[in-house]
Amino acid sequence: MNTRRLVIAIISLAAALLAGCSSFVQNLTPARFEANASDIYTFRVKVDEKMRNVIKGTMKVELVTDGKSYKMKPDPVLGKYVWMYELQVPSNVSTIPYYFVLNYQSEGNSGPVNEKVYSTEFTPEHKTYTSTIANRYVAQISSSRGPVGSTIGILGQGFTSYDKVVIGDVEAPTVFVSHSQLNFSIPPIPAGKTYVVSVRTGDGDLTAGRLRVDAATIGVQPTALTLGVGDSVPLTFFIDGVAPAGGLLINVTTDIPSSIVMPVVVIPAGQRSVSVTVKGAAAGRGHLWISAEGYSENKLPVTVQ
Repeated sequence: MNTRRLVIAIISLAAALLAGCSSFVQNLTPARFEANASDIYTFRVKVDEKMRNVIKGTMKVELVTDGKSYKMKPDPVLGKYVWMYELQVPSNVSTIPYYFVLNYQSEGNSGPVNEKVYSTEFTPEHKTYTSTIANRYVAQISSSRGPVGSTIGILGQGFTSYDKVVIGDVEAPTVFVSHSQLNFSIPPIPAGKTYVVSVRTGDGDLTAGRLRVDAATIGVQPTALTLGVGDSVPLTFFIDGVAPAGGLLINVTTDIPSSIVMPVVVIPAGQRSVSVTVKGAAAGRGHLWISAEGYSENKLPVTVQ
């Protein structure tokens, strides 16, 4: 936080203190936090001890959120009657419901009296407070089109390692680069179409933009296949990106099915290529047609002699 923001924050809190609110418990925590790279947010509450004849030194204040309790301490900046706690918030959380619990002793007719007060006693309908972390996901896609397997960036702020990029309704392999950048690879989906790209967060999907998906190419080595009857030769398939989770199934068809024998072709997840063995079964001349979802068809000449 820069000096100007710090000054504004202190002035705002001071103004709230000087307003003279008559409530025993006055929440000074902002309803809206600006996201920060540390994921640490300060909660404050003012307790007017004079209103309840609190015995000096007996006040203890706790912040309660997500079923957990945190001991607050006197605020060194705002001073008397103001309590604070710096809460570490998980990166995938953007809404924080919370309340305060006060334990203290008050002056009674026959001596000290133990008291326990909940801040919900001073809220409409006795509801908890809620603060949100703003600007956690302000997303913009860095490119308007790309082929299957290519890497695209999304720029913004407040990204987390829990975020995933979704193209249409397909989750794309996503890499958390920083709080201001996510990278994703275009998965094998039908090419020649435009898709909505979203960032999937713990609080729902946020639109990042639209992406035109172009067809990629499956490479094959060798580029022509010649073998004898009974011979076996290796055939390698490769792509520019990496295969998605579950692997990339390569569809291979031929017009000489009686002439060659070959296994099912799958590029393993995270890999760029795979090699298989092709066997010549009978003399013939023809082609292999090679394709996959999101990839243009490739044709390989084959001769078995």
